[in-house]
Amino acid sequence: MSISKINYAYATGHIKTSEVAENILSSGGNAFDAAVGAYLASFVTEPVMASAGAGGFAQILTANNENLLLDFFCQSPRSARESHPNYNEIPINFGENIETFYTGAASMAVPGAMAFISYLVKHYCTIPLLELIKPAQEYATSGVIYTPFQAEDTLLLSKILLQNESGKKHFLKDGHLLTTGDLFTLPQFADFLESFARENDRWFYRGEIAQSISTFSKENNGSIRYADFENYELIVRKPYRFRLGDKYISTAPLPSLGGGLLKIFLDSIGNVNMDPLSKNHFTLLRKAFSNAIPYTSDGKKLFKKIAQEDSSYHDAFSNRIPGGTSHLNIIDKYGNAIALSTSIGVGSGYFIEGTDMQMNNMLGEPALMPDGLDSWKQNVRLNSMMTPTFCFDKENNLELAIGTGGSTRIPFSIGQVLINKYLLHLDLDQAIHLPRIYENENHIYAEAGYNHASLEKEKPFKEWSDLDLVFGGTHTIDLKNQIAIGDQRREGSAKLVL
Repeated sequence: MSISKINYAYATGHIKTSEVAENILSSGGNAFDAAVGAYLASFVTEPVMASAGAGGFAQILTANNENLLLDFFCQSPRSARESHPNYNEIPINFGENIETFYTGAASMAVPGAMAFISYLVKHYCTIPLLELIKPAQEYATSGVIYTPFQAEDTLLLSKILLQNESGKKHFLKDGHLLTTGDLFTLPQFADFLESFARENDRWFYRGEIAQSISTFSKENNGSIRYADFENYELIVRKPYRFRLGDKYISTAPLPSLGGGLLKIFLDSIGNVNMDPLSKNHFTLLRKAFSNAIPYTSDGKKLFKKIAQEDSSYHDAFSNRIPGGTSHLNIIDKYGNAIALSTSIGVGSGYFIEGTDMQMNNMLGEPALMPDGLDSWKQNVRLNSMMTPTFCFDKENNLELAIGTGGSTRIPFSIGQVLINKYLLHLDLDQAIHLPRIYENENHIYAEAGYNHASLEKEKPFKEWSDLDLVFGGTHTIDLKNQIAIGDQRREGSAKLVL
């Protein structure tokens, strides 16, 4: 494996996150230094998606050709201790439908974000953590200006964010919900980072923070305890690889369902001729969705389907729990690359004492647990749709780094970009911003532009008049063509410097 000669490149979900990555890279730091700085900054720039209480997956490629998947997603508690767990039922209006989520103490799983930071610093970074935290500390104390996307996301999740005084302190200004142009600060986060950098992850997982969360959980009928934090570990996995024409797609293995669903989706299209946005294009995408839908909520079924054809697809699943997600890619001049996806779900509404950080609600997604809200398995890594993806050419050179937020839509948004680029031969900007569709068991959704008026639709159909955040934010770096593009749907920010 090798990387085309560039100085650096990044594609993130916020312009201020990108500034951190660029400053670190331009001063000689590597991709992993930049990823640590940018990821921590995103806890301030994207506070309803990223947090010390989050989890995620990161695919990395090192200068010495190590290609690994770092699983730092959330872990379920070792025991379902409460006979009457404490959830808060929160209906969220997504426009086309109202979906109920559950927050509170019982919704929280053990987060992996800070274990991931420590792992990168220990194994791959060249700059001390005390230096890498400085940009995030500056944002936390001086503040960042709310953008339209952040304002929209905050409004969407306001019932969760304003459940208690901690949330109100952060997300209300003069009694009104933060909106575009308002200054957002997290002053206690700066102090938290200082302590974390000096004490390392033992302080988080085997000290004061773990004890604080455990106490809150115990007092409020939740299940996670100090021992759950004490036993949390980042898991290093082998990425799942498959072919797309003469390309190799390297993506997330189980327990992420995203990689397997991406393969099924792309395999269903095949190598066919079609014009962008034509009837044939729309029909073939619907066929691909039809083939993938049976596996979107059943990890065991997905494993059996792919493992029959590909023995490299390994078994590791529990209950699928997706949520609000962000993504970033960074590549440096040394030959290192990272694609990182992270999520707190919709958030638990609980902010860890003394940190300004919201915990995840990964155990609070009842619609995705057919056996009931409390049917999660004990002491296992939770499943996800997060799909950080690399594409390699036939000589095994890295060509593309891509990922997205978007919950259940994640692998299909990535898949459509890959179809647009490699099968329709569009340039990267066109491939990202061509209208997308999404289909599940009950509905069809589309961005306007497809020639579909005469086609039969046996399910309820909703069409957006413009590109919409519901279809993800596929921020992407294209090394072969030396360009990086941030998806307009989620205010992506990207740059490639030769």
